[in-house]
Amino acid sequence: MAYLFSSLKAYWSDPRKLTKTASGSDKSSLLSRIAWISNSNTSGVSSWLTPPEGANGLPPDEVLQTFARLPVNAAIEHLDSSETGLSTAEAEKRIAIKGSNTMKSQKPPSRIILLLKVIPNPFNLLLMVLAIINASIPPPDWKGFTVLMVMVVISCSVRFWQEYRSSVAVFRLQSSVTTNVRVRRQGEITVEGRTLVPGDVILLSPGDVVPADCLVIESSFLRITQSQWTGESDPVSKSQIPNGEKELLSVFDLDNIVLMGTGVVSGHSVALVLRTGDDVLIAAMSKELAQSRGPNAFQKGIRYVTWMLLAFMSVMVPIVLVVSAKTTGSWGDAALFSVSVAVGLVPEMLPAIVNANLARGAYLLSKKRAIVRRLDSVQNLGAMTVLCSDKTGTLTKDEISLHDSLDCFGIKNTEVLKLATIEATLQGAAGNAMDEAIKTYKLPNGSSVQTTKYERFTTIPFDFERRRSSCIVYGVAGGAMLICKGAFEEVFARCSAIQISDKVAPMDHAYKKRIKDRVRQINNAGYRVLLVATKSLPKAFFEDEDAIEETESNMIAHGLLAFIDPPRPDAATSIAQLKRLGVEVKVLTGDNLAVALNVCRSLDLVSAHESVEDGMQALTGYQLSLIAETPEFDRVVRNCKVFAKVTPSQKKSVIASLRKNGNCVGMLGDGMNDCLALKEADVGISVDSAAGAAKDCADFILTEKGLGIIADSVNVGRYTHANTIKYIKMVLSSNFGNVFSILTASAWLPFTPMLNLQILAQNLLYDVSQIAIPWDNVDKEYLETPKSWQPWDLLRFVVVLGPTSSVIDICTFCLGWFFYNIKTTDDPNAVLMFQTHWFLQGLLTQTLIVHMLRTSKIPFLQSRSSLPLGLSTALIMTIGFVLPWIPTFQKALSFVSPAPSFVGFLAAELLVYCLEVQVVKMIYIRIFKTWL
Repeated sequence: MAYLFSSLKAYWSDPRKLTKTASGSDKSSLLSRIAWISNSNTSGVSSWLTPPEGANGLPPDEVLQTFARLPVNAAIEHLDSSETGLSTAEAEKRIAIKGSNTMKSQKPPSRIILLLKVIPNPFNLLLMVLAIINASIPPPDWKGFTVLMVMVVISCSVRFWQEYRSSVAVFRLQSSVTTNVRVRRQGEITVEGRTLVPGDVILLSPGDVVPADCLVIESSFLRITQSQWTGESDPVSKSQIPNGEKELLSVFDLDNIVLMGTGVVSGHSVALVLRTGDDVLIAAMSKELAQSRGPNAFQKGIRYVTWMLLAFMSVMVPIVLVVSAKTTGSWGDAALFSVSVAVGLVPEMLPAIVNANLARGAYLLSKKRAIVRRLDSVQNLGAMTVLCSDKTGTLTKDEISLHDSLDCFGIKNTEVLKLATIEATLQGAAGNAMDEAIKTYKLPNGSSVQTTKYERFTTIPFDFERRRSSCIVYGVAGGAMLICKGAFEEVFARCSAIQISDKVAPMDHAYKKRIKDRVRQINNAGYRVLLVATKSLPKAFFEDEDAIEETESNMIAHGLLAFIDPPRPDAATSIAQLKRLGVEVKVLTGDNLAVALNVCRSLDLVSAHESVEDGMQALTGYQLSLIAETPEFDRVVRNCKVFAKVTPSQKKSVIASLRKNGNCVGMLGDGMNDCLALKEADVGISVDSAAGAAKDCADFILTEKGLGIIADSVNVGRYTHANTIKYIKMVLSSNFGNVFSILTASAWLPFTPMLNLQILAQNLLYDVSQIAIPWDNVDKEYLETPKSWQPWDLLRFVVVLGPTSSVIDICTFCLGWFFYNIKTTDDPNAVLMFQTHWFLQGLLTQTLIVHMLRTSKIPFLQSRSSLPLGLSTALIMTIGFVLPWIPTFQKALSFVSPAPSFVGFLAAELLVYCLEVQVVKMIYIRIFKTWL
């Protein structure tokens, strides 16, 4: 049975898969078993499971196009259904075969898959290789192996837990909304959307979200919003008329197809369910987007650090091996010591601390209403230099608003608003978004427009063919009047006169030109325009309602209404904040250029004198296509601020071009048309109300729309980057300094200056002291500009600060050689004391110097660490200092009690080292103009 169901699902998702494995008699046998299960005939089952004839093996959008060309009766017959829908028993059988109407993106994440994804981190792999080397070279160092593997486990656990929690949070967001659908099953009943199957007949009303890919079989003034797919905020008209042979139509332009996730704005419809679950178009898009993404800015930075460590190892380890072998005369001991040097170069806790730091950033972002889906992207927020944003719903409210009421020549006129308000009010439930905007419009003094009392005779609702709506009213004096409003071209063509102040004048050529020029100016400013017209009528004329259409002629043009999707209240403030943070905002929208420019001017994204024709700050998708694949493309993308009427692939190309020019790019979008760009960006940001595929592509999910959350989140990203980079710079420079000191000692001393296990213990204690770094304070100045991984800056820091620490190490060697006279291996206890002295000095100087390196300012006076970091460093210094005096650790780590006089020397070394580092830091900042 399980095999049969899996075969059926495979056949529906891709009929070619089953054709390869079952053909001829095998296929017939399979269909016979299907028929037996469903108590139906073979042809009936196969028809509702398979696409229409000629569509087998085609992509999902072409399958829908094939359905769209079928007559309604043929489509219903193919799905073995009827206009009254399926029976309850048949629906249950089909859901047993087809599965629930749920996409994979709405299913809980797999723990195993997520765990397998977090393990192959470059740092983890490097630590595992070193652990294997420790266990492979005889005699095997199992202590070192255990320590390294424990670090890998801790790192993977931190990362897995955070990303799993985020995935579960996203899943709960997606599954928290349950959609109920009215469906015909032996009468009209209400069921959950997940129980729908192909062949169901559903009823759609205003406010409904389409629960599957459907064919419209009946409609009444049906308008659907497809903004999540196309980016267009205007609803589109749908009807039951088949699309014939219009093969060139996009699936979004098919008049009789409605897609899962789109919304019903107005009107009513009866629709036939064609595809459900993972077969819907939105799920097919998700599958295409499931391909692996390229490395983002953080992942590239991790690779740089890994390669740098490998480069240091490839240079330092062979040198140490040769020098140590020549000095000690034992190649075996030198080989073991070289392995310890390699381990000493690698900070064992680095993966765990970096991931803990990212997890801390994710926690802070959750407090700012942002769910982190991929930990890597937290730091990319701080590195972000360009944010590409969709317009609708992000910069704007995604709702039509009346901007102004004007006479035909562009002068403010309240009478035009009064007429429009009467007409919009009388439309009632048949009204549209513009009617609602008119009724809710407030005058500058905050009051509503007062209209004369009229009695309604009849109304004609708006439709996309007439592009206008009308009403006929009786006034208090008994006269009748037609009020018509609609698209300028449609209404203007039916006007023969114009209202000028209190007079009515014939519509001559001069008036026509003036009005058209004025409307063109308003359109170019980014507003949508409606024309309001009236006509006086004799009351007796309306005994026959069929004559109403004839009355919409020879009307008087009264004036214009200008509409706009207004900017969000917080948009301008958020954009200004992002600019102060050094993040440039670019707009990528599917809307037209005039509308996009109008919004961007109001938000100060482009200069006020920017014209539609100027292609420098604003471009259309068509203009962009003319320079695609040319050297000019990157330059234009770099300078352009607004990209209008762009396709999903063009959005992706813009993101790729910006990244190629060295930017860390963020993308904010919530529609299917944004998915490719979200996946291409270093930081993909979506919202919880977005399309499921858009959320799958995103690194962050905002629980509410708005740039304000992003502006706040950028600071969190930079805070995270600061604490990550300060740890990496400190630990790498410290470890490099230790290896540099070991190399010096190997050429000088007849014994190893520190045992393998002592090096490992020192590194581990030092790294533990850094666990509190994610909670450390960050200087305010550091947060003012974007921060990214700079591999050459990191290399320079390590090369300069590493040998600086070696100065104090060499002082300790000199003390052991000249003051304590430890020059040979004749006295094993003296050698152990030499090693203990260097362990103490190395650990205490490394740990104390954290406070010197964590800031570009003077530590303790101008910049103080957080309390957790101060306590952790103090605790580790205390533990490290007392270890050599504790018998248990003396035996375990081969320590002896340090010379009493060395305590005084140690205090002096700590003071000198602090002064030395502060001087080097001041010189470094003066030369290179940077620190962390």
